[in-house]
Formats: sequence, structure tokens, C-alpha cells
Amino acid sequence: MTAIVMIDTSDKNELKIIIKNKICDELRKLKYNFSYIGTRYFVEVIYILYVLNKKYNCNFKKEIYPLIEEKYENSVNNIKCSIAYATDKMFYDCDEDFLKEYIGEFYYSKPGPKTIAFAVIKKIK
Repeated sequence: MTAIVMIDTSDKNELKIIIKNKICDELRKLKYNFSYIGTRYFVEVIYILYVLNKKYNCNFKKEIYPLIEEKYENSVNNIKCSIAYATDKMFYDCDEDFLKEYIGEFYYSKPGPKTIAFAVIKKIK
């Protein structure tokens, strides 16, 4: 006799919402503008990295962006450019000292999406 296991998907959805809210809170601290589609894509990128427990050496363009391409029906290049644009705007809006402290870098250069994504994951874990 086999037992039927019922999976409560509401718990999964609730957890997904909680994690995405934490990601959004962190991106707001960094002054990401949520009116940019790139910021919304970036929330998805960080969520995917968090769930899949990806490490820093993953290739966003080959491994992560195609998953978002599927969901939003947009090209990988458009997703990449939109995220880069939102990140560039954040760089100019965010306080320099706060950004340095947040990502933990001792030198100051413009951080890319990968650096930001893994800093956010580190904060929410």
C-alpha cells in the first residue's frame, strides 16, 4: 500500500513571498528604483540564486537569465541590459559609504549585478 503525500503549496508560496519581500527591502536600502523593469528582473535573479543556492562563479547570462526569459518572455540580452541599467542608476543614487559597507569592498568601484546579488543574499540569510 502506498501513501499519498499532499504537499501544501500555500506554504511554498508564502515562503516565496517572504523571501522576495526581504530581497525588495534590501534593494530599497540600496536605492534601486522599482519603476525600472530591470529592478523587477533583478528581484527574480536574486530569488533564483537564493533558492538554487548558486555560488558566485555561476554565469548569469547562461544559467539565470534564461529562466527569467521564460517567465517574462523577453530576450536574455534585454534582461541583462535592463538589470545593468537599473544597477547603474542605483550606483548614482545610493550613498557611497553605505554601498561600500553593504558590499564589503575596501576599494570603490562600480559594482556589477553579480556583486550586488550575492551581497543581498548574504544579508537575507
